[in-house]
Amino acid sequence: MTSATLSFGAAFAVYAASSYAVLQRVSDVVAQPYMDEIFHIPQAQRYCNGDFGVWDPKLTTPPGLYLLSMLPVHVQRRVVSGTTTSLCSVGYLRTTNWVLGMALFWVLADLVSRLHPKRPVVSAATTLSLALFPVSFFLQHLYYTDTGSLLFVLGSYALSLRNRHFSAAFMGFVSLWFRQTNAVWVAFVGFAAALRMVPEEVQLSGSVLVLGKWVVHRNVRGAIVWLLAPYLVVSGFFVAFVVVNQGIVLGDKSHHEAGLHVPQILYFFAYVVGSSMPLFAQMAGPLPWRSLVLALALGLTMTWAIGCCTIEHPFLLSDNRHYPFYVWKNVFRRHSLMRYLLLPLYGYAMTAVHHVLTAQTSMLWQLALLACTALVLVPSPLLEFRYFTRDHLGVFI
Repeated sequence: MTSATLSFGAAFAVYAASSYAVLQRVSDVVAQPYMDEIFHIPQAQRYCNGDFGVWDPKLTTPPGLYLLSMLPVHVQRRVVSGTTTSLCSVGYLRTTNWVLGMALFWVLADLVSRLHPKRPVVSAATTLSLALFPVSFFLQHLYYTDTGSLLFVLGSYALSLRNRHFSAAFMGFVSLWFRQTNAVWVAFVGFAAALRMVPEEVQLSGSVLVLGKWVVHRNVRGAIVWLLAPYLVVSGFFVAFVVVNQGIVLGDKSHHEAGLHVPQILYFFAYVVGSSMPLFAQMAGPLPWRSLVLALALGLTMTWAIGCCTIEHPFLLSDNRHYPFYVWKNVFRRHSLMRYLLLPLYGYAMTAVHHVLTAQTSMLWQLALLACTALVLVPSPLLEFRYFTRDHLGVFI
Protein backbone atom coordinates (compact mmCIF):
# COMPACT_ATOMS: atom_id res chain seq x y z
CA MET A 1 0.00 0.00 0.00
CA THR A 2 1.50 3.31 -1.10
CA SER A 3 1.95 6.36 1.11
CA ALA A 4 -0.56 8.26 -1.07
CA THR A 5 -3.22 5.60 -0.49
CA LEU A 6 -2.59 5.64 3.24
CA SER A 7 -2.55 9.43 3.48
CA PHE A 8 -5.70 10.05 1.46
CA GLY A 9 -7.43 7.04 3.02
CA ALA A 10 -6.75 8.38 6.53
CA ALA A 11 -7.87 11.90 5.54
CA PHE A 12 -11.08 10.54 4.03
CA ALA A 13 -11.77 8.43 7.11
CA VAL A 14 -11.50 11.54 9.30
CA TYR A 15 -13.67 13.50 6.88
CA ALA A 16 -16.35 10.82 6.48
CA ALA A 17 -16.57 10.10 10.22
CA SER A 18 -16.78 13.81 11.08
CA SER A 19 -19.37 14.44 8.41
CA TYR A 20 -21.51 11.48 9.41
CA ALA A 21 -21.44 12.60 13.05
CA VAL A 22 -22.62 16.05 11.98
CA LEU A 23 -25.34 14.51 9.79
CA GLN A 24 -26.64 12.49 12.73
CA ARG A 25 -26.53 15.51 15.02
CA VAL A 26 -28.42 17.64 12.51
CA SER A 27 -31.05 14.90 12.16
CA ASP A 28 -31.47 14.69 15.93
CA VAL A 29 -31.67 18.44 16.57
CA VAL A 30 -33.45 19.55 13.38
CA ALA A 31 -35.70 16.64 12.45
CA GLN A 32 -38.03 18.75 10.32
CA PRO A 33 -37.16 20.76 7.17
CA TYR A 34 -35.05 23.79 8.06
CA MET A 35 -34.51 27.12 6.28
CA ASP A 36 -34.76 26.61 2.50
CA GLU A 37 -35.44 22.90 3.03
CA ILE A 38 -39.08 23.86 3.56
CA PHE A 39 -39.18 24.38 -0.21
CA HIS A 40 -36.73 21.73 -1.44
CA ILE A 41 -37.93 18.71 0.57
CA PRO A 42 -41.66 18.93 -0.25
CA GLN A 43 -40.77 19.28 -3.94
CA ALA A 44 -38.52 16.22 -3.78
CA GLN A 45 -41.28 14.29 -2.01
CA ARG A 46 -43.72 15.20 -4.79
CA TYR A 47 -41.27 13.76 -7.31
CA CYS A 48 -40.90 10.70 -5.08
CA ASN A 49 -44.67 10.17 -5.26
CA GLY A 50 -44.64 10.51 -9.04
CA ASP A 51 -46.15 14.00 -9.06
CA PHE A 52 -44.05 15.85 -11.65
CA GLY A 53 -46.73 18.35 -12.63
CA VAL A 54 -46.53 20.61 -9.56
CA TRP A 55 -43.71 23.11 -9.05
CA ASP A 56 -43.34 25.34 -6.00
CA PRO A 57 -42.89 28.89 -7.38
CA LYS A 58 -40.62 29.73 -4.45
CA LEU A 59 -37.98 27.41 -5.92
CA THR A 60 -35.66 29.22 -8.30
CA THR A 61 -33.15 26.47 -9.20
CA PRO A 62 -33.60 23.45 -11.53
CA PRO A 63 -34.73 20.03 -10.23
CA GLY A 64 -31.39 18.22 -10.54
CA LEU A 65 -31.13 17.38 -6.84
CA TYR A 66 -34.69 16.04 -6.73
CA LEU A 67 -34.17 13.90 -9.82
CA LEU A 68 -30.93 12.50 -8.39
CA SER A 69 -32.73 11.63 -5.15
CA MET A 70 -35.30 9.76 -7.22
CA LEU A 71 -32.79 7.17 -8.49
CA PRO A 72 -32.88 4.87 -5.42
CA VAL A 73 -36.67 5.21 -5.32
CA HIS A 74 -36.90 4.16 -8.97
CA VAL A 75 -34.56 1.20 -8.38
CA GLN A 76 -36.51 0.00 -5.35
CA ARG A 77 -39.80 0.20 -7.23
CA ARG A 78 -38.30 -1.91 -10.01
CA VAL A 79 -36.72 -4.51 -7.75
CA VAL A 80 -38.88 -4.63 -4.63
CA SER A 81 -42.61 -4.09 -4.53
CA GLY A 82 -43.96 -2.03 -1.68
CA THR A 83 -43.78 1.43 -0.22
CA THR A 84 -40.89 3.80 -0.79
CA THR A 85 -41.94 6.31 1.84
CA SER A 86 -38.72 5.82 3.85
CA LEU A 87 -36.70 6.83 0.82
CA CYS A 88 -38.56 10.14 0.68
CA SER A 89 -38.08 11.08 4.32
CA VAL A 90 -36.20 14.15 5.50
CA GLY A 91 -33.35 12.01 6.79
CA TYR A 92 -32.98 10.04 3.57
CA LEU A 93 -33.01 13.13 1.38
CA ARG A 94 -30.30 14.74 3.51
CA THR A 95 -28.30 11.52 3.23
CA THR A 96 -28.32 11.74 -0.57
CA ASN A 97 -26.71 15.16 -0.25
CA TRP A 98 -24.20 13.72 2.22
CA VAL A 99 -23.20 11.09 -0.36
CA LEU A 100 -22.49 13.90 -2.83
CA GLY A 101 -20.25 15.42 -0.16
CA MET A 102 -18.28 12.17 0.05
CA ALA A 103 -17.73 12.27 -3.71
CA LEU A 104 -16.68 15.91 -3.44
CA PHE A 105 -13.75 14.91 -1.22
CA TRP A 106 -12.25 12.73 -3.97
CA VAL A 107 -12.76 15.39 -6.64
CA LEU A 108 -10.89 17.84 -4.42
CA ALA A 109 -8.19 15.21 -3.85
CA ASP A 110 -7.74 14.77 -7.60
CA LEU A 111 -7.50 18.52 -8.20
CA VAL A 112 -5.04 19.11 -5.36
CA SER A 113 -2.81 16.19 -6.42
CA ARG A 114 -2.80 17.26 -10.06
CA LEU A 115 -2.39 21.01 -9.63
CA HIS A 116 -0.07 21.03 -6.61
CA PRO A 117 1.90 17.78 -6.55
CA LYS A 118 3.56 17.52 -3.15
CA ARG A 119 4.25 14.85 -0.57
CA PRO A 120 1.08 12.70 -0.22
CA VAL A 121 0.60 13.62 3.43
CA VAL A 122 0.65 17.35 2.55
CA SER A 123 -1.79 16.89 -0.37
CA ALA A 124 -4.10 14.81 1.82
CA ALA A 125 -4.05 17.43 4.58
CA THR A 126 -4.76 20.19 2.03
CA THR A 127 -7.69 18.21 0.62
CA LEU A 128 -9.08 17.64 4.10
CA SER A 129 -8.87 21.34 4.97
CA LEU A 130 -10.69 22.30 1.76
CA ALA A 131 -13.36 19.64 2.25
CA LEU A 132 -13.97 20.82 5.82
CA PHE A 133 -14.36 24.47 4.87
CA PRO A 134 -17.26 25.46 7.17
CA VAL A 135 -19.72 26.99 4.68
CA SER A 136 -19.70 24.16 2.12
CA PHE A 137 -19.26 21.48 4.81
CA PHE A 138 -22.33 22.65 6.73
CA LEU A 139 -24.57 22.72 3.67
CA GLN A 140 -23.89 19.10 2.71
CA HIS A 141 -25.80 18.02 5.82
CA LEU A 142 -28.95 19.78 4.68
CA TYR A 143 -31.02 19.25 1.55
CA TYR A 144 -29.58 22.14 -0.45
CA THR A 145 -28.40 22.27 -4.06
CA ASP A 146 -24.98 23.74 -3.21
CA THR A 147 -23.09 20.47 -2.68
CA GLY A 148 -24.21 18.94 -5.96
CA SER A 149 -23.54 22.20 -7.78
CA LEU A 150 -20.00 22.39 -6.38
CA LEU A 151 -19.31 18.70 -7.03
CA PHE A 152 -20.21 18.77 -10.71
CA VAL A 153 -18.50 22.10 -11.44
CA LEU A 154 -15.23 20.94 -9.85
CA GLY A 155 -15.66 17.53 -11.47
CA SER A 156 -15.90 19.24 -14.84
CA TYR A 157 -12.68 21.13 -14.16
CA ALA A 158 -10.91 17.96 -13.00
CA LEU A 159 -11.89 16.09 -16.18
CA SER A 160 -10.77 18.99 -18.36
CA LEU A 161 -7.31 18.82 -16.74
CA ARG A 162 -7.18 15.21 -17.95
CA ASN A 163 -8.11 16.43 -21.47
CA ARG A 164 -11.41 14.56 -21.32
CA HIS A 165 -13.33 17.52 -22.64
CA PHE A 166 -16.53 15.80 -23.75
CA SER A 167 -16.86 14.20 -20.30
CA ALA A 168 -16.01 17.55 -18.69
CA ALA A 169 -18.69 19.32 -20.73
CA PHE A 170 -21.23 16.63 -19.81
CA MET A 171 -20.36 17.08 -16.14
CA GLY A 172 -20.83 20.81 -16.63
CA PHE A 173 -24.20 20.14 -18.25
CA VAL A 174 -25.26 18.12 -15.20
CA SER A 175 -24.19 21.03 -12.96
CA LEU A 176 -26.73 23.25 -14.74
CA TRP A 177 -29.48 21.07 -13.28
CA PHE A 178 -28.37 22.16 -9.82
CA ARG A 179 -27.78 25.86 -10.48
CA GLN A 180 -28.28 27.81 -13.70
CA THR A 181 -25.36 30.17 -13.16
CA ASN A 182 -22.98 27.23 -13.44
CA ALA A 183 -23.11 27.97 -17.17
CA VAL A 184 -20.57 30.70 -16.40
CA TRP A 185 -18.22 28.16 -14.82
CA VAL A 186 -18.62 25.76 -17.74
CA ALA A 187 -17.42 28.62 -19.94
CA PHE A 188 -14.49 29.19 -17.55
CA VAL A 189 -13.52 25.50 -17.70
CA GLY A 190 -13.54 25.69 -21.51
CA PHE A 191 -11.49 28.89 -21.55
CA ALA A 192 -8.95 27.48 -19.09
CA ALA A 193 -8.62 24.35 -21.24
CA ALA A 194 -7.99 26.44 -24.35
CA LEU A 195 -5.55 28.61 -22.43
CA ARG A 196 -3.41 25.58 -21.65
CA MET A 197 -2.67 25.37 -25.39
CA VAL A 198 -1.18 28.86 -25.32
CA PRO A 199 2.57 29.41 -24.72
CA GLU A 200 3.48 30.71 -21.28
CA GLU A 201 4.89 34.01 -22.57
CA VAL A 202 1.57 34.82 -24.28
CA GLN A 203 -0.35 34.00 -21.10
CA LEU A 204 1.95 36.12 -18.95
CA SER A 205 1.37 39.12 -21.19
CA GLY A 206 -2.16 39.34 -19.84
CA SER A 207 -3.25 40.86 -23.13
CA VAL A 208 -6.28 39.60 -25.00
CA LEU A 209 -4.90 41.34 -28.10
CA VAL A 210 -1.63 39.38 -27.89
CA LEU A 211 -3.61 36.19 -27.38
CA GLY A 212 -5.73 36.93 -30.46
CA LYS A 213 -2.66 37.59 -32.60
CA TRP A 214 -1.11 34.30 -31.49
CA VAL A 215 -4.28 32.37 -32.37
CA VAL A 216 -4.42 33.94 -35.85
CA HIS A 217 -0.72 33.65 -36.72
CA ARG A 218 -0.27 30.11 -35.42
CA ASN A 219 -3.38 28.95 -37.24
CA VAL A 220 -4.69 27.00 -34.27
CA ARG A 221 -8.26 28.17 -34.61
CA GLY A 222 -9.47 24.77 -35.76
CA ALA A 223 -7.88 22.96 -32.80
CA ILE A 224 -9.27 25.49 -30.34
CA VAL A 225 -12.77 25.34 -31.82
CA TRP A 226 -12.70 21.53 -31.66
CA LEU A 227 -11.59 21.65 -28.03
CA LEU A 228 -14.28 24.20 -27.14
CA ALA A 229 -17.07 22.49 -29.13
CA PRO A 230 -18.54 20.43 -26.24
CA TYR A 231 -18.50 23.46 -23.94
CA LEU A 232 -20.16 25.57 -26.63
CA VAL A 233 -22.93 22.98 -26.91
CA VAL A 234 -23.60 23.30 -23.18
CA SER A 235 -23.56 27.09 -23.49
CA GLY A 236 -26.05 26.84 -26.35
CA PHE A 237 -28.36 24.73 -24.19
CA PHE A 238 -28.18 27.40 -21.47
CA VAL A 239 -28.99 30.20 -23.93
CA ALA A 240 -31.98 28.22 -25.19
CA PHE A 241 -33.19 27.74 -21.63
CA VAL A 242 -32.94 31.49 -20.91
CA VAL A 243 -34.91 32.29 -24.08
CA VAL A 244 -37.67 29.76 -23.36
CA ASN A 245 -37.84 30.62 -19.65
CA GLN A 246 -37.66 34.36 -20.37
CA GLY A 247 -34.90 34.73 -17.82
CA ILE A 248 -32.42 32.77 -15.74
CA VAL A 249 -34.51 32.34 -12.58
CA LEU A 250 -37.14 29.62 -12.29
CA GLY A 251 -40.24 30.20 -10.21
CA ASP A 252 -40.46 33.35 -8.07
CA LYS A 253 -38.58 36.06 -9.95
CA SER A 254 -39.78 38.92 -7.74
CA HIS A 255 -37.14 38.34 -5.05
CA HIS A 256 -34.38 37.36 -7.46
CA GLU A 257 -34.39 40.15 -10.00
CA ALA A 258 -30.97 40.78 -11.51
CA GLY A 259 -29.33 44.03 -10.48
CA LEU A 260 -26.03 45.87 -10.60
CA HIS A 261 -24.62 44.84 -7.24
CA VAL A 262 -20.97 45.73 -7.90
CA PRO A 263 -19.89 45.68 -4.21
CA GLN A 264 -20.43 41.90 -4.30
CA ILE A 265 -16.92 41.70 -5.78
CA LEU A 266 -15.53 43.60 -2.79
CA TYR A 267 -17.41 41.40 -0.32
CA PHE A 268 -16.10 38.32 -2.11
CA PHE A 269 -12.42 39.28 -1.86
CA ALA A 270 -12.82 40.30 1.78
CA TYR A 271 -14.52 36.95 2.45
CA VAL A 272 -11.76 34.97 0.74
CA VAL A 273 -8.96 36.64 2.69
CA GLY A 274 -10.89 37.01 5.94
CA SER A 275 -11.93 33.35 6.07
CA SER A 276 -8.33 32.20 5.55
CA MET A 277 -6.30 35.04 7.02
CA PRO A 278 -3.44 32.96 8.55
CA LEU A 279 -2.90 31.16 5.26
CA PHE A 280 -3.03 34.36 3.22
CA ALA A 281 -0.67 36.16 5.57
CA GLN A 282 1.84 33.36 5.05
CA MET A 283 1.37 33.02 1.29
CA ALA A 284 1.07 36.68 0.36
CA GLY A 285 3.72 38.07 2.70
CA PRO A 286 4.57 41.78 2.39
CA LEU A 287 2.84 43.10 -0.71
CA PRO A 288 5.13 44.67 -3.35
CA TRP A 289 4.79 48.42 -3.94
CA ARG A 290 3.21 47.82 -7.36
CA SER A 291 0.36 45.95 -5.71
CA LEU A 292 -0.18 48.78 -3.25
CA VAL A 293 -0.27 51.29 -6.12
CA LEU A 294 -2.87 49.06 -7.78
CA ALA A 295 -4.92 49.11 -4.59
CA LEU A 296 -4.85 52.92 -4.51
CA ALA A 297 -5.85 53.08 -8.16
CA LEU A 298 -8.79 50.83 -7.38
CA GLY A 299 -9.82 53.10 -4.53
CA LEU A 300 -11.84 55.51 -6.66
CA THR A 301 -13.57 52.66 -8.49
CA MET A 302 -14.45 50.95 -5.21
CA THR A 303 -15.77 54.20 -3.75
CA TRP A 304 -17.99 54.67 -6.78
CA ALA A 305 -19.21 51.06 -6.59
CA ILE A 306 -20.18 51.39 -2.93
CA GLY A 307 -21.87 54.74 -3.41
CA CYS A 308 -23.97 53.85 -6.43
CA CYS A 309 -24.54 50.14 -6.31
CA THR A 310 -24.94 48.89 -2.74
CA ILE A 311 -28.13 46.84 -2.44
CA GLU A 312 -29.86 45.86 0.80
CA HIS A 313 -32.00 42.88 -0.10
CA PRO A 314 -35.12 42.35 2.06
CA PHE A 315 -33.93 38.84 2.98
CA LEU A 316 -30.61 40.26 4.22
CA LEU A 317 -32.46 42.59 6.60
CA SER A 318 -35.01 40.10 7.86
CA ASP A 319 -33.61 36.54 7.92
CA ASN A 320 -31.58 36.15 11.12
CA ARG A 321 -30.76 32.49 10.42
CA HIS A 322 -27.86 33.53 8.17
CA TYR A 323 -24.52 35.04 9.20
CA PRO A 324 -24.72 37.88 6.63
CA PHE A 325 -27.72 39.21 8.58
CA TYR A 326 -25.50 39.84 11.62
CA VAL A 327 -22.56 41.12 9.59
CA TRP A 328 -24.83 43.68 7.93
CA LYS A 329 -26.65 44.60 11.14
CA ASN A 330 -23.59 44.91 13.37
CA VAL A 331 -21.05 46.27 10.88
CA PHE A 332 -22.51 47.90 7.78
CA ARG A 333 -25.56 49.45 9.43
CA ARG A 334 -23.59 50.64 12.47
CA HIS A 335 -22.87 53.93 10.69
CA SER A 336 -23.46 55.29 7.20
CA LEU A 337 -19.69 55.71 6.69
CA MET A 338 -18.80 52.17 7.75
CA ARG A 339 -19.06 50.77 4.23
CA TYR A 340 -16.45 53.34 3.14
CA LEU A 341 -14.18 52.75 6.13
CA LEU A 342 -13.77 49.18 4.91
CA LEU A 343 -12.16 50.33 1.65
CA PRO A 344 -8.58 49.63 2.87
CA LEU A 345 -9.64 46.08 3.75
CA TYR A 346 -11.08 45.55 0.28
CA GLY A 347 -7.96 46.98 -1.32
CA TYR A 348 -5.67 44.74 0.69
CA ALA A 349 -7.83 41.67 0.00
CA MET A 350 -7.88 42.22 -3.76
CA THR A 351 -4.15 42.83 -4.01
CA ALA A 352 -3.33 39.90 -1.69
CA VAL A 353 -5.39 37.49 -3.81
CA HIS A 354 -3.78 38.85 -6.97
CA HIS A 355 -0.30 38.50 -5.45
CA VAL A 356 -0.90 34.89 -4.38
CA LEU A 357 -2.42 33.87 -7.72
CA THR A 358 0.33 35.54 -9.75
CA ALA A 359 2.83 33.03 -8.36
CA GLN A 360 0.77 30.14 -9.72
CA THR A 361 -1.38 31.34 -12.63
CA SER A 362 -1.21 33.64 -15.63
CA MET A 363 -2.82 37.06 -15.83
CA LEU A 364 -5.28 35.81 -18.46
CA TRP A 365 -6.40 33.01 -16.12
CA GLN A 366 -6.90 35.53 -13.32
CA LEU A 367 -8.85 37.88 -15.56
CA ALA A 368 -11.09 35.00 -16.63
CA LEU A 369 -11.70 34.03 -13.00
CA LEU A 370 -12.51 37.65 -12.09
CA ALA A 371 -14.86 38.02 -15.07
CA CYS A 372 -16.73 34.81 -14.21
CA THR A 373 -16.94 35.77 -10.55
CA ALA A 374 -18.39 39.14 -11.54
CA LEU A 375 -20.89 37.56 -13.94
CA VAL A 376 -22.17 35.28 -11.19
CA LEU A 377 -22.16 37.68 -8.23
CA VAL A 378 -22.83 41.19 -9.53
CA PRO A 379 -26.36 40.45 -10.86
CA SER A 380 -27.32 38.89 -7.51
CA PRO A 381 -28.96 41.41 -5.15
CA LEU A 382 -28.54 39.13 -2.10
CA LEU A 383 -25.35 38.93 -0.04
CA GLU A 384 -25.01 35.26 0.89
CA PHE A 385 -21.71 33.57 1.77
CA ARG A 386 -22.66 30.27 0.16
CA TYR A 387 -22.79 32.01 -3.21
CA PHE A 388 -19.02 32.59 -2.87
CA THR A 389 -18.09 28.92 -2.46
CA ARG A 390 -17.26 27.99 -6.08
CA ASP A 391 -15.27 31.17 -6.62
CA HIS A 392 -13.53 30.77 -3.27
CA LEU A 393 -12.36 27.22 -4.03
CA GLY A 394 -11.32 28.42 -7.49
CA VAL A 395 -8.85 30.77 -5.81
CA PHE A 396 -7.43 28.14 -3.46
CA ILE A 397 -7.30 25.22 -5.88
